[in-house]
Amino acid sequence: MEEQQPSTSAPTTGCDRSTGPDLRNDLQNDLRNGLRNDPWDDLMDQLLDDPSEEVRRAATLRTRDTAALWRAAEDVPAVRAAAAANPHAPADLLAELADDHDGDVRAAVVRNPACPPGLRRRVAAAHAQAPSPCTPKH
Repeated sequence: MEEQQPSTSAPTTGCDRSTGPDLRNDLQNDLRNGLRNDPWDDLMDQLLDDPSEEVRRAATLRTRDTAALWRAAEDVPAVRAAAAANPHAPADLLAELADDHDGDVRAAVVRNPACPPGLRRRVAAAHAQAPSPCTPKH
């Protein structure tokens, strides 16, 4: 009679816990589709184009969409200031907003943690050299 060897495979429990390529691909596709169709992104896109300046300002402060921030840089001063304050604003956008004619926009650039130190110094130095509109001329 032949001697049986003990089995080296784990018993099946009816639950396949495989993380093979098919499951990984399905999960990756689900994640990609979920991120692409995120309701938050759709809502944010709508709010960035809202007729209300306050709504656009609030949405601009929260968006991570660089293209939306560039569009906001062409909006009214409060929305431009929100773009300048957004921590996801790219350095080239901050450099453009640093030359804005509105002081609140320039101040938001300087306070933005994403503002490069050299740009911050340039804006601060330009502001320090500019005469105050309240200073009397003699």
